[in-house]
Amino acid sequence: MIVKNGGETLRPCLESAREIVSQIVIADTGCTDNTCDIAHEFGATIVSVPWENHFANARNAALAPVTTDWVLVLDADEELDRGTQRRIPELLTESGVGGYLTPIRNYMPTRFSRGWDRVSVPNDFQHERAKSAPSFFVHENCRLFRRHPEIYFAGRVHELVEDQIRGCGLKLEIASFFIHHFGQLVEQEARTRKAGFYHDLLRRKVEDHPDDTGAWIQLGLHEFEFFNQTDEALRCFERALALKPDAPEAWLFTAMVYARLQRYQEALEALERDQRTGGSYALREDLKGDALTGLGRFREARLSYRRALKPCKDNPLVESKLGYVEVHLGQKNTGLTLLRRAAKGAPNIYVVQDRLMKACIVAGRLSEAAEVAERCAEELSHPRLFLRAASIRARLQQWDRTLEILQHGLERFPEVAELQAAYAETRAKHPNFSGSGGTAERTILPTPSGFSVQGNPPQVTDVLQEAKFKS
Repeated sequence: MIVKNGGETLRPCLESAREIVSQIVIADTGCTDNTCDIAHEFGATIVSVPWENHFANARNAALAPVTTDWVLVLDADEELDRGTQRRIPELLTESGVGGYLTPIRNYMPTRFSRGWDRVSVPNDFQHERAKSAPSFFVHENCRLFRRHPEIYFAGRVHELVEDQIRGCGLKLEIASFFIHHFGQLVEQEARTRKAGFYHDLLRRKVEDHPDDTGAWIQLGLHEFEFFNQTDEALRCFERALALKPDAPEAWLFTAMVYARLQRYQEALEALERDQRTGGSYALREDLKGDALTGLGRFREARLSYRRALKPCKDNPLVESKLGYVEVHLGQKNTGLTLLRRAAKGAPNIYVVQDRLMKACIVAGRLSEAAEVAERCAEELSHPRLFLRAASIRARLQQWDRTLEILQHGLERFPEVAELQAAYAETRAKHPNFSGSGGTAERTILPTPSGFSVQGNPPQVTDVLQEAKFKS
């Protein structure tokens, strides 16, 4: 292990391993808490390692004192699964195997998450510490390997031993045990700090090894996911593909950026270059469905979304997309049923609610669209959403309700000029409004000149066109 100030989580980590291992070695990279005291209780050998912004160097320093034939790697925010003790011994007898790719359950603080190219699945709550986590995703890397002078960690960050094992002519197999990882369940502030820390290390990594395809992919995805730097992400993926034109992850993540930029044809072409099966399949089919929807190819999009749902049927995000294309294909009842179920399953995810609202407009069910829009406006409380809800009520010529919605919006956002103008114009056209006034009436400003919508409040045309032409 390498540890810095892991006292809060180290004890259960070591408890999970103490009956399995015969030696514990911890590289202390600058602990100022009780980490070392806890480690001593477990009889650990502690090696003081100055932190050099290089994870592989620290891990290799921890490898040096190891005397056992096999090495198990853990972090302080991880635990071995309860069944590990009876599974590991048989793995150590396999000849020709240099290491085992170990599934790691990464517990997430939200229901809909993704790690690398894997989408999260609902938590099965097997572990008590993860009872508050709505989901987890699984990735694998080698955590159990033979002690060998030519097997060591490489990489400033996201350090691995896999290439060294293969270089020794040894096999990598899938482990029959797994590891619980709780590191993502910390507060958002800690996750933000970690993202910045890794960003710096990833930049250094590509400077150290400019011909490392994987390093460029890692940096590009980090730029995209944590900093929304689409241009920089594309530059990194292009560099990776220049080094290795058939790198499937680089093509997948390039497609993800293109889809965000609404460059749908390019996204589709990039996805065709990733023909992998397995863990990344669901994400690829989801992205493919998005690109096809953006191109108006709804029948093909429907097939992609159905394939994306196969690995994890309980995914309201994808289910709502499937329902949306069904509505566009004329299957209004089927599509709206899917959309309503998705909206119920993800009540706090705006994009799911928004998709239901737009599909209702496409299906000509404006009353339901208005109800969804009002619910979103009240719960998410954004001025644009109040304008949108009011515009649909206006299309229905329900003027009292239109004005009530605008008034509610002004009570929350009295300074927003668009709400003020919409309220003033609608009230002027419909002076018999029965509302009580209040805050909204006191904050009305003069209607801007030329602000005409032919009898309807602003945003009606915009929201209807948006619903028809955007997913």
